[in-house]
Amino acid sequence: MGRGRQRIENPPWRQKPGSGGDGSFSVLALEEGPVFYPTEEEFRDPLRFIAQIREQSESYGICRIVPPASWKPPFAIESESFIFPTKHQSIHQLQERTAACDGVTFRLEYSRYLEGEGRQLEAWPMLEGEALDLCKLYNAVKRHGGYNKVRDEKKWAEVFRMVKNDHPFAPVATDSVQACLSEVYESHLHGYEVHQANVSAGKLLQMSKSRGMDKTKPVGRKRQGEEEQQEEMQGGKRRKSGEGVEVVAVESAGVTAAGTEEQRADQICEQCHSGAHEKSMLLCDLCNRGWHLYCLSPPLSAIPHGNWYCLECLASENDSFGFAQGREYSYESFQRFADRFRRKWFASRSSPPSNSDVEADFWRIVERGTEPVEVLYGSDIDTGLYGSGFPRASDRVPHGFEAEAWEGYVKDPWNLNNFPKLEDSMLRMVQDDIPGVIVPWLYMGMMFSSFCWHYEDHCFYSINYLHRGAPKTWYSVPGSAASEFEQVMQKSFPDLFEAQPDLLFQLVTMLNPIVLRDSNVPVCTTTQEAGQFVITFPRSYHGGFNHGFNCAEAVNFAPADWLPMGKYAVERYRVFHKRAVISHDELLCVVAKNNISAEAKPYVRNELVAMIRNEYLNRELLWAHGVVRSARMPPRACENHISTEEDPMCIICCYYLHLSAVVCSCRPSKAVCLQHSLHLCGCPPEQQMLLYRHSLAELCDLLDTPPEMCEGIFHGGDYRDKRLSWNNAARAR
Repeated sequence: MGRGRQRIENPPWRQKPGSGGDGSFSVLALEEGPVFYPTEEEFRDPLRFIAQIREQSESYGICRIVPPASWKPPFAIESESFIFPTKHQSIHQLQERTAACDGVTFRLEYSRYLEGEGRQLEAWPMLEGEALDLCKLYNAVKRHGGYNKVRDEKKWAEVFRMVKNDHPFAPVATDSVQACLSEVYESHLHGYEVHQANVSAGKLLQMSKSRGMDKTKPVGRKRQGEEEQQEEMQGGKRRKSGEGVEVVAVESAGVTAAGTEEQRADQICEQCHSGAHEKSMLLCDLCNRGWHLYCLSPPLSAIPHGNWYCLECLASENDSFGFAQGREYSYESFQRFADRFRRKWFASRSSPPSNSDVEADFWRIVERGTEPVEVLYGSDIDTGLYGSGFPRASDRVPHGFEAEAWEGYVKDPWNLNNFPKLEDSMLRMVQDDIPGVIVPWLYMGMMFSSFCWHYEDHCFYSINYLHRGAPKTWYSVPGSAASEFEQVMQKSFPDLFEAQPDLLFQLVTMLNPIVLRDSNVPVCTTTQEAGQFVITFPRSYHGGFNHGFNCAEAVNFAPADWLPMGKYAVERYRVFHKRAVISHDELLCVVAKNNISAEAKPYVRNELVAMIRNEYLNRELLWAHGVVRSARMPPRACENHISTEEDPMCIICCYYLHLSAVVCSCRPSKAVCLQHSLHLCGCPPEQQMLLYRHSLAELCDLLDTPPEMCEGIFHGGDYRDKRLSWNNAARAR
């Protein structure tokens, strides 16, 4: 069954394990996720039914729901007028893709390395009569863990395939070609790989030494000599005044006031817009802009190995992360395009392809990458702008459909336009029409178009309905095994994660689930047919692909049992310095003020207690640090609805500042959360101020608890550990 999964006696689903949905068996021989067939009575209340099947499904991370035969909602898309955008997907690069690489920077740094070794490269080495791109070779070996690992595990064939991945007819790597690659790398790049590792280690050592040095030295020219050469070898990632390099006064008359001003501007962090803590600055190797190490997404504790590129430069690279925009299509023209592609693909086969045939071809393309296969996918189409596949009150009733039946489906709880705000949903008080979360997204697929491994924003549940068309195959890892999944992904793509540490947020990487299964990560599959729902559970990683032209619609939802996962999600966003979908603190405060069911109350209370305790501890630490001034935040326009527009965000970690914030008179327009008050500026704490929305007593009122009972809440937390962490941060500063 897979590690951590409870075997269920007499499961309520009927499909055989490993079945591909059309009677064929999955070529990956994965365990089948549960499939449920609710009665009409069970189907009347969606959240109640999902709560009933949660225990049986959550250990799979996914389940499929087949509605009663009487439930047949009309398809509300007008195929003649529906026009939507598409994205290009290079299926052959979903797995065998190199990290974003700046060939110019590689040549520059490699030339410096050779110069330091007293050598020069007059021409690049040849392989099979062609010049071998050393930059591609270096990145391909990095992908597979470095020279020693490639040599020991005999991965030169895989390296060769990556070097040639832009060639439509790349030959198979023979033994002689593999031996030649090994010889070239050992002769030209192994020493450079070792050099880069030593430089990275040297940066870490310099960083640790510089923390104890005086931070008030004037900015100016560095003394010429060995230290400056070392700085040059490090690719200019450090601000010119930092890293323990001795700084002398500027004496040259050629340094103008304008030059000094330009240097000052160069020392501003792009995230927090502060020039403080300049020794923690890191420069992008392409655009030369800087960020504090603690302001990065995710924050770094040391200088990364090799080149480092900011997110904007990564996104602008042609071979980087993400999918390029395609042209717009109408519903009918896209269907013709998708059907023609599928017919041509299987033209040489005598019998109609099964679901297993499509699955086998998909993974052959993804894993081997020997032939370029590019498809289009109409993903994340905002139904608020383009229209929904489900009936809505504003839609015109189509000819031949009864108005009364149409109105019934407009109000139907399984209509995804209604799903996020059902009774007992934690999202029903959200005022903003957040695309994909409150407002459904449409997905127009063709064969091989895919949705890569990810879990939902804010760890929400998701529900997907396949309106019409070809099946959609899903793979899922339960939330209980998410950490193990991430470890396998990082092991499989070390260079991609080095270049993009938050790669799993990007939805652009695919990995065969067999690799996960062989690494003891529980993984299952299900094949969704038209007219069926798929539910994914909080923090369950899922991905998959389409078997042909189809139209699906999806949205998030959040019953009360989601709340602990929601808190986990915002803390993870905080670590990666990413903006959360909504303020979790605001959601708890608003939900607590409204009527909630008896089933939801324990979840809400537990999260409120944790929130109040954490707020109390952070305020205590702030006061202990010397921030004694405080003021109340201005009241919100609407206290009974959730809206992200009114709350500012921490300039360091992007956390919504609903409960409290810290500001300083030196930068009154900038605010940080209580956890990052030490990074706001270099001013003394007496100059800073706490802004708060609710007093601690007012927060306790949300619990409907007598004041004398709140004392246990305040002192039941990890105050001692937090204080130690705070003191360590203050000393490091």
